Amino acid sequence: MTNYEWSRIQSTQESGRTFARPLGLTETSFYYDRVFNGTADIVWHYRVEQADTAQARVVFSEDNVKRAWATLKQYYPLLGSRMELQDDDTVVFVVTERALSQHQPDEVTLRTIDSAEDVEAVVWRNIRDKPMEDGHITARIFILARKDKAGTYEVLFKAAHAISDGISGATIARSFFDVLCSPPIRGPPLEERLAMALPPEALDPALRLSASRQRWRRAVGKVIFLNMRKRLAGGHTIPRTITEETYRTPSLTQRAFLRLSPTETRTILDSCRRNRVTFGSVIPVISQMAFTRFLHRRYLRGDIPEEEWEYRRRQPMHYGGPLNLRPHLDEEWQRKGGASEVSIMIDYYDCTLPFMPSPYGTRKDASVPRVDGAPPFSALLSRARFFYRAKLARQQLARAVKHPLLLEIAHARQPLYLLRKKRIVTHWQASLKGEPLPDYPELDTLDAVAPDFCFTGGVSSVGDMTLVLPSNYPLPSSHPLSIKTPQVQRQEYSTAVENSTSTTAVIRPQMTAAEDTILRIVDGSTYLHSRPTEFFLANSTTRNCIDLALTYDANVYRQEDAEEYLQECREAAMYYLGDHDAGSTKSRL
Repeated sequence: MTNYEWSRIQSTQESGRTFARPLGLTETSFYYDRVFNGTADIVWHYRVEQADTAQARVVFSEDNVKRAWATLKQYYPLLGSRMELQDDDTVVFVVTERALSQHQPDEVTLRTIDSAEDVEAVVWRNIRDKPMEDGHITARIFILARKDKAGTYEVLFKAAHAISDGISGATIARSFFDVLCSPPIRGPPLEERLAMALPPEALDPALRLSASRQRWRRAVGKVIFLNMRKRLAGGHTIPRTITEETYRTPSLTQRAFLRLSPTETRTILDSCRRNRVTFGSVIPVISQMAFTRFLHRRYLRGDIPEEEWEYRRRQPMHYGGPLNLRPHLDEEWQRKGGASEVSIMIDYYDCTLPFMPSPYGTRKDASVPRVDGAPPFSALLSRARFFYRAKLARQQLARAVKHPLLLEIAHARQPLYLLRKKRIVTHWQASLKGEPLPDYPELDTLDAVAPDFCFTGGVSSVGDMTLVLPSNYPLPSSHPLSIKTPQVQRQEYSTAVENSTSTTAVIRPQMTAAEDTILRIVDGSTYLHSRPTEFFLANSTTRNCIDLALTYDANVYRQEDAEEYLQECREAAMYYLGDHDAGSTKSRL
């Protein structure tokens, strides 16, 4: 088994000590994503307002921003790491002490912009138009002062997915704003922080078992994974354009976004509680009903042939998304703050729903009811059946999360994902050079999915971000998630955060009082560099509003189709979870 411990490989007067460790399987698969034209890189965007505009120049001065970013790297050293491909085809993280206290050119960017439109230009340059312009930098930050709004700043964090996930994004923002508004603090010992920056493979509680017991669990996990893959067959998705080069053509990332009002959000979440489901568990069904109306509209107006329609209406619909592995890893690591560590700690789950409702079969006559060109939700699926399907989705997610061999199944999945991404990268690179495409015959032995399998779309729900990403800064000295807080207090709260999905109420920590607030987050969003063919719906609840963000490959899907689908998601949410009359309301994309 690979040794994932950090080792000191060099020590010089100029750079200080240098440490390295191999990337884990998930980290390596995302390394190949990044090599593939910046695929899967993440940009987190926050709009912050200065409570006291007189202090703005001090808080957002270049020296203070660089101090805060250096402090963050010292606490979360993967932010200052680099990834290096070795001669034996392995990849290692390299961390030098100098890189954690000093910054590379363009790692910290401070600039004045004219308006909010300029922010979009910076985001899309980094996530889509010039994604590899800063490919040598693992993580960076932009501070964009708004010329048109004194005291308002647009803050962007960009990171490689190989070192970050959704929880990491909240940690980066929360810790940076907290440190930015606080007096300087002394950085922790580097070895102590590196010991927290390990891959999931090194934090598996089963490592305490005998070697033979571990081998047995891994073998069973692989059999279960292959059987799970074997059950994935059929399926369909939104109409798209696919060629034989699509899989190795970098995605043209596009995004559609809408936000539900606080009133709509409260109504939806109250309905979820009454029906004993979470919004995350109903998202696949909301997506399915949006697809259903979208496809009915296309069929009724003649865009889908009858033969294709007959095929589609008999197919299951396959969804999937990321799983947070942190609650299942080493307990001591969790107690030391692993719940909020900056690293990637995810696996994936699959969720299959029955065929889309098509009560009118192949009929197109005038007796088929139409609202905006498609049968209304009331004619397609009752609320009772909607919640039945939501509970099916919840059960599948629960089975994945509670499986006693969750980590072994995750370990069996990663070689397939890693080799698949490596194949994409090498085929892309070979095609650019006009060379033959490398062959990977071992892929057939790693996967058992049916040849006709079609993935409907990805879904992700991060829930209510209020607990892990407060709005006002600096955080109180007693706040359990502040890096200024003594470790023992952070340990106690990190466990509460991981258990926050249970029925046990989590005691909310003290928030920053208005009179002590220096800056506040007033808005935020996440951008993801999509993969080829990706169609990924994410949702979160922030500042009492549900956000729906669709990331997709514009080489494959049409913008008008993506926006229509997202609007149908909103309509489905309001019909099945809102007031009876709410489904007719429109929301701007």
